[in-house]
Amino acid sequence: MNTQHVKLSILSGAILLALQPQSAFAQSDKIETITVTSQKRVERLIDVPISVTNISELELSQRGIKQLRDVQDLAPNLQMSQGSDFNASIMIRGVGANSRNIGFDSRVGVYIDGVYLGQSPAINQGLVDLARVEVLRGPQGTLFGKNAIAGAINLISKKPSDQLEGKVSLNLGNFDMTELNAQLNLPLGENTNANVFINKFEQQGHVYNELTEQHVGGKDGTAARVNVVSKLTERLDLSFSADVTLQDRLALGGVPLTGPLGKHPTLGPFGDVLNGTATDKYAAYQDHDMNEDKQIWGGSLIVDYALNNDFSFKSITAYRDTQIEIGIDADYSSLGLVETYYNDRYQQTSQEFQLISPQSDAFDYIVGLYLFSLDSSSTRDAFGGTHIGLFGDPRIVPGQQVIASYGEVDTTSYALFGNANWQLSSDLKLGFGLRYSHEEKAIDWSIDGSRSGFFNMATGQVKDSRSDVNLSPSVNLNYALNDDSQAYVRFSTGFKSGGYNLDFVTSETLADGVEFSDESVVSYELGYKAQLLENRLRLNSSVFVAKYDDYQVNQFINLGGGRSAISITNAAKVTTQGAELELAYQATSDFSVMASLGLLDATFDQFDGAGSQGGDASGNYLPNAPKVTANVSGQYYMPIAALSSTLMLRGDYNYSGEQFFNAQNDRDYALGDGTTVDYGLGESYSTVNARISLLSDSGDWELSLWGKNLADSDHLTHSVREFLGAIIGSYAMPRTYGAEITINF
Repeated sequence: MNTQHVKLSILSGAILLALQPQSAFAQSDKIETITVTSQKRVERLIDVPISVTNISELELSQRGIKQLRDVQDLAPNLQMSQGSDFNASIMIRGVGANSRNIGFDSRVGVYIDGVYLGQSPAINQGLVDLARVEVLRGPQGTLFGKNAIAGAINLISKKPSDQLEGKVSLNLGNFDMTELNAQLNLPLGENTNANVFINKFEQQGHVYNELTEQHVGGKDGTAARVNVVSKLTERLDLSFSADVTLQDRLALGGVPLTGPLGKHPTLGPFGDVLNGTATDKYAAYQDHDMNEDKQIWGGSLIVDYALNNDFSFKSITAYRDTQIEIGIDADYSSLGLVETYYNDRYQQTSQEFQLISPQSDAFDYIVGLYLFSLDSSSTRDAFGGTHIGLFGDPRIVPGQQVIASYGEVDTTSYALFGNANWQLSSDLKLGFGLRYSHEEKAIDWSIDGSRSGFFNMATGQVKDSRSDVNLSPSVNLNYALNDDSQAYVRFSTGFKSGGYNLDFVTSETLADGVEFSDESVVSYELGYKAQLLENRLRLNSSVFVAKYDDYQVNQFINLGGGRSAISITNAAKVTTQGAELELAYQATSDFSVMASLGLLDATFDQFDGAGSQGGDASGNYLPNAPKVTANVSGQYYMPIAALSSTLMLRGDYNYSGEQFFNAQNDRDYALGDGTTVDYGLGESYSTVNARISLLSDSGDWELSLWGKNLADSDHLTHSVREFLGAIIGSYAMPRTYGAEITINF
């Protein structure tokens, strides 16, 4: 075909596309005006002087997003761990870390309807029955009850309506995936409505353990939630919700790339302990699988009362209970050297009061009081395996408990916070906030490593308490260039309390003390938000610099000779800086394009004592902080008149630059024969997702075909040197695909 024919074909195709009738699902050719509640009021996204990504219920459905960790591709400079829920982590602008240690708190808060969900095991929520998800970047202490030094993810559930309606969906895919979801909206009376949903998800693991003949890394969980809303009077609204999540699965800590002590799997002292699986990214050879049993439940009661003077008063009372049990083959090999078992439980109670002034063009504000109590307990034991005698130490006996640890941490805190807006002129608004925090941790913890022999684990008891007090201000200026274009500058501060390293620690660590100090941050942000091209283009952009003092680092330390220690120390100074850009373009009423870009430079400005033998990590990049993240998505609606339906075509391209997985910025691990294994550095990667849906014009049914990671990228997502010196790595879930049918009634 010559060039002229190509041009004519393209032109005729464009004309045909333009002449097609608009689909029943088409939007206006104007971009949708997004509203958010990130400042506790319903506001246009472009009017909020915070870097916020809003993900609507429709977008969650169109992308086929089922769990919180799948959101990472949608927001710039957002990273979420993909492995075990035991040490799940969320990173915003390069800052986060997991809270697998009951003495260590997360930096990113996850909330549902204003209720803090808790530590690492609780954060990977199923995203069902939500109206939207808001990702807020930067310190958020003046807006949320529980402090969030790096950012917050706000989950807003759908409110029940007065219509009897519901839907049932069945989702089937490869790796024996089965998902069943049912939702029902029930009017219970003239002024009371309820929404109930239940979700059951099963999926076979993508890694095969050759020794146990089990697939690991799969999913097997059930989640249910009920939300009841009642309008008791014209001024008084009551909302009650309760939820439960149960999960019992063979989790994935990683694929062993070396044998114990970091030795070559074929040349090491124990022979071919990996049975040739070290070169297979999706194969393991371990005598035990990682059993992970998680139980989460909780409830909340929200009271909204409208006062006579148009002020409103809100009370949020909540209780959450999280328990996780996990068993780990600590040597990650066929050798029964050491097995470790963990049982962690978190019981939290919170009470928040808010007084919200009437929304005004002159001056408005919100003040709040937050009370929080968390009782945490942790049992961590290690047992000698069948081959533990290979170490030649008579104190280490096969089958015997060689390390026993139990601890409790009782956390009580309260905070006073407020946020106000003052309209200085028709174009200029001043915003300011202040948070006062008081937090106390009391611990009672003991460890008995007297039989640990070679590993020199600590033996002793710690009873202690510490208090942290902090005052964190924020201020911003918002300038309206016109009705649909805003620029802002924001200064904010944040704080994270200190704590205790209550894990498997060495005698030296215990002697030096397991306590670590609080950290603080000062953040500067400049942003521009607009709806342009006659409201067909939405743009959100920001540049930022955040400087942390006494930054807390949780890491494995290589002590040499195959010995490790779990360390939490304060890095003196950390700086994260970068830029974010989000675009949404409504090309026609049927075709839209979205894109996002995150640029990040997150470094340790000063960090002595990192890594083995007290190495210096100053100038190194923070772990899990890629320099570039990007997403481009396209979506098109095509009417199918013969079927009284509409075809939706969607494609998503995601990119992540290279990232390090430890503070030492290791790039690989050298084996005894001179070869290397993946360790420390994750190379850049791209993934492609797609979804094709046939939607009935009546709204009665939907049928979708979907695929994720269609290019079958096998990039490294995590690597670590584990407790006995084994190098383990986790690789991306291979290509998945399936079909989903939804019936609405």
